[in-house]
Amino acid sequence: MPLMQPPVALASCERSLRQLLTHVLNAKFGASWIHQVFDAETVTKLSEKRTEEEKRRTKRGAATVPSNLIEYTEFTQLTRLIDRYWELFKEAMGEKKEISVLLARFGALRNAVAHSRELLPFEEELLSAIAGEIRNRVTIHMSGKDPADNYFPRIELVRDSLGNSSETAMTVQPHMLAVQTATTLRPGDVVTFTCRAVDPQNRTLTWFLQTPEGRRYSNHEGGDVEITWEVRKQDVHTRADALVMLASDGEYHRFGATGFDASVSFRYEVLPPLP
Repeated sequence: MPLMQPPVALASCERSLRQLLTHVLNAKFGASWIHQVFDAETVTKLSEKRTEEEKRRTKRGAATVPSNLIEYTEFTQLTRLIDRYWELFKEAMGEKKEISVLLARFGALRNAVAHSRELLPFEEELLSAIAGEIRNRVTIHMSGKDPADNYFPRIELVRDSLGNSSETAMTVQPHMLAVQTATTLRPGDVVTFTCRAVDPQNRTLTWFLQTPEGRRYSNHEGGDVEITWEVRKQDVHTRADALVMLASDGEYHRFGATGFDASVSFRYEVLPPLP
């Protein structure tokens, strides 16, 4: 079985590329970099995609969507940007010939998955391996920008089953994020958190969930996990925070004696049961 199932491999690779593109191109062109690398027609189409996503996912105020237009690009648009601005990316990506072959192969396999065609076992393994290689290169490059990231793990994504995501979170401090949702819950509701993280030291990662009432539990290990929270009456609070935390099994941690390396909190309104 591959380390990452195809949907996870796709999301992981594309997320890493978008993170790298945002970091590198923002440094080169400034905050409006998206308007520098795409023509006006493309920017308009990306904006329309974001608007449609907002209408679809926030119809009932249940979720927010990423504001960065790079999140609405296709895989081929990402690879074309890397090719066009290769001099900016070669430090992170390595040999151009090698990375071009990897991205081309990944793109072909990606199309099969996107069109619901089953992959052969060796193709699943290859997809997972390429996604891991790309993610590792980006992680190593980003770690060089912040020495702490060369040792401590980082959260790539935490998204709840209602569509709220760390992609739209406020940064309380580096690697400590807060998501202000517009979601109302009641006892008996079930929320599932999809979590992804990477560790430059390749250590065992453990995830913890602290519920609004203060319960803390975990039996989730790995870079890609799902955590389920069943809302209880003790969680009723107009500012109910569910805190997802990450820790490696290393001796030291980013937040010292707390024992954690990164976290994302989700704030909900939890009301009493309906009469």
